[in-house]
Amino acid sequence: MGILEKIIVTPSHHRVHHAINPEYIDKNLSQIFIFWDKLFGTFQEELPEVLPVYGITRPVRTWNPIKINFQHAWLLTKDAWRAKSWKDKLRIWFMPTGWRPADVSEKYPVYKIENVYEFEKYNTVSSRFLYSWSWIQISVVLLFISYLFGNMASIGSPNIFIYGGFVFLSVYAYTELMDRNRYALVWESLKNILGIWIIYYLNDWFGAEKYLLWISYVLVTYFVIASFVTARFIFYEFRKENTGIITTSALPNT
Repeated sequence: MGILEKIIVTPSHHRVHHAINPEYIDKNLSQIFIFWDKLFGTFQEELPEVLPVYGITRPVRTWNPIKINFQHAWLLTKDAWRAKSWKDKLRIWFMPTGWRPADVSEKYPVYKIENVYEFEKYNTVSSRFLYSWSWIQISVVLLFISYLFGNMASIGSPNIFIYGGFVFLSVYAYTELMDRNRYALVWESLKNILGIWIIYYLNDWFGAEKYLLWISYVLVTYFVIASFVTARFIFYEFRKENTGIITTSALPNT
């Protein structure tokens, strides 16, 4: 982009920022003006011979977005707890990306991508039924969230926090099922019990009956069916099939 490459964060600069190639790690941290990286020594030009591969060097192995968001903070916390040296317990929070105390790293190894062009990509083996059910669950959660955003003022506090907890459980439950985790039934049951309790306690779904008089009956039916479908996956399908990890190449087609 000509002279703009020296001033703003261009697509090329941002590709470098998101790449896990050793040449690109912890580079181009600026959000708008790239001259900040040049000033602080974190600038890296995109190299024609080094194709940027996006991701993180310690990739997530789950579909659960809640685990994804907190897994690195959890790993830091565990490493700080396990480190023998008090110096390591403190400095782990200020060290560069990927640093771990030597004793912890040796005793508790963590999978890390070494070859960015050839690595194992997480992908659970799922039936068409599970794919279809996952789409149904995602769509239902989207409807719940849309109703929350559209009626937040009338729902009010503290009900919006109860509603938020329900959405949290919903997302956690169906993504655990996508991971083929047997505890998905526990989370799904908790979500559905909470949903039925909300309808019983409020005698409504946060005022939704003013739009659809029969909505509470539909939701209770959904909660019951969702529990049974999840149980069916856990006790029948998952016992017959094995979770698999496929190896994929990050190299472009040539």
